Amino acid sequence: MLSRGQSAPELASLNSGDPTASPIRKPDDVCCPMPGSPDPAAAGEQLPPPSQDHGQEGANPSQAIRPRDGAISEFLVSLLECPVCFGHKLSVCPVCRVSMSNIRNLAMEKVASKLIFPCKHSHCGCRIRLSYADKKNHEEDCEFRPYFCPYPDDKCVWQGPLKDVYQHLVSTHENVITMEGNDIIFLATNVNLEGALDWTMVQSCHGRHFLLSLEKIHLGEGCQQYFAACRMIGTMRDAAEFVYNISLEANNRTLRWQSKPRSIRESFVSFTNADFLVLNKSTVELFSEEGNLALNVVIRKAQEAGES
Repeated sequence: MLSRGQSAPELASLNSGDPTASPIRKPDDVCCPMPGSPDPAAAGEQLPPPSQDHGQEGANPSQAIRPRDGAISEFLVSLLECPVCFGHKLSVCPVCRVSMSNIRNLAMEKVASKLIFPCKHSHCGCRIRLSYADKKNHEEDCEFRPYFCPYPDDKCVWQGPLKDVYQHLVSTHENVITMEGNDIIFLATNVNLEGALDWTMVQSCHGRHFLLSLEKIHLGEGCQQYFAACRMIGTMRDAAEFVYNISLEANNRTLRWQSKPRSIRESFVSFTNADFLVLNKSTVELFSEEGNLALNVVIRKAQEAGES
């Protein structure tokens, strides 16, 4: 039987701390150079000029400055680059935090439309160069963009590359239980206990790791809801290749839910507006036995699910 690994008194003790205390997390666009790697900005290095074939994402030969003008292109890009955060075309000064003028500089906008920019995660290893119009979409799912710890209590401030997320979870968070197989039982114990707020485990199957979470939210006096979610420790593109089912069966009742897992890129804090299984208190009481809620979780590849 799986358990939380904490007793009710321990949970109550944890919940009795300073309610105003909250961790300070780095903004999502802050990248973390790998230990021991040189900082290109500090060393005064520049990215190499774009290749002749413009094979990188977003590079349009008909609109971008040609490679033979690489030195000029690099100079113009540097004029648009913030020396503090390495962003481009900012609306707020990163030094004094004062809003910049709302007057558009059409001349510089035209220059920017002809340039090829480095990804803002280039200091973390990304070498892709692309047009400003395509830059934001790429950076949202850039493989070099740092990942935050996906543990749902939102107190851990760890961040690092995707390949280190699983090891961080199992080595740092004692309550995270791991199970192998695409068809498992996720048992959340003492779901009615006042101090118990979340249950988490990692399900490993299909050569990937999936984070299963059951979160209890108090909405008011005597009113609470439970949110069950499956997130993949991977990119949003990878997560779209799978489908998961959650089944509850107890007391001659059956409830089934099917959806696609989300990526851990998407914070669990915003789950109330996302695609998750929502259970109210009375539903949980109908399907729980002796205060324990058993969720049967099955994860399949989307192609296999469609064929069946």
